[in-house]
Amino acid sequence: MKKSKFAAAAVLIMCGMTGTSYAALEQFAGTWKNVKTDTGGITTLEIDVTGTTVKIRAWGSCTPKDCDWGSVSALPYAPNISSDLSGTANALTAEFRTGFSNTLLVVKLPKGGALRVDAFTHFTKGNRTDYFNAYKFKAVNVKPVNLKPMAMPSVKEDCVGFNPATTKVSRVGRNWKIVDGSHWLFDFGSNKSEADKSLQIIKRYRMNKSCFVGRPNPSFKYMLVNDNAPSGSGAGEDCISFNPGSIDVANNSGRWKIVDGSHYMFDFGNEKAEADQALAVIRKHGFTKSCFVGRPDPGFEYLRK
Repeated sequence: MKKSKFAAAAVLIMCGMTGTSYAALEQFAGTWKNVKTDTGGITTLEIDVTGTTVKIRAWGSCTPKDCDWGSVSALPYAPNISSDLSGTANALTAEFRTGFSNTLLVVKLPKGGALRVDAFTHFTKGNRTDYFNAYKFKAVNVKPVNLKPMAMPSVKEDCVGFNPATTKVSRVGRNWKIVDGSHWLFDFGSNKSEADKSLQIIKRYRMNKSCFVGRPNPSFKYMLVNDNAPSGSGAGEDCISFNPGSIDVANNSGRWKIVDGSHYMFDFGNEKAEADQALAVIRKHGFTKSCFVGRPDPGFEYLRK
């Protein structure tokens, strides 16, 4: 097994981290014991965290007492390239080397507080077969962590109110629009079916505010119910889920975007301030779904919980 295979193994197991809860890096710190007392593999881990510097000491099953593998430096990982490493780290890797083997550990802390450790062992001498083990560890002596709650951002919002009870689909000139009295809200061109479906969604959630970032040519639009995010669900909706705690603003090829890992959600061109404001809006209202009517070129977009 060459070094590149170790890297490939790490990539495979890290790709399985979707949905893992985000944790302060210090939540890894402490002493952890294998939940299986009769394990023939790793029995104990001691993880030391100082700032963003991490060291792991491991013990393996031996007779008459466990073998001390020593302490090595570990690499912490955040959910995306722009994340605060100390506040959002969700995985560690560390490699232990002996005279006859190398063992790569991938350490994760899922919900429930159990430590998940995947171990890839490659033998550098002899004809033994390389192997993989998955372990679960429980906390024996874990450092208390005072997690600071995410501050609620102060956001100045630009919204236009309307009455969902009096909105309707109407033909204005050649285009189908959603209107409230003499004021039109959304333009669907020649696509009446998208206008009808969008009106149903507005009335279902009782949306009564249409909001913007960056008028007169807004780069971001969203809907509110009074001052709150629409919440619930409806049949036939086309929505993409995301975690508002893991998204961030990143520069991609000269364009500022809101991204969720390697997936970009909203594009703001060269307007970083508008991207930052939109991110603050998403976090303030706790949106978790980005929804569309009429993809790939939606006539109506909204966010909801």
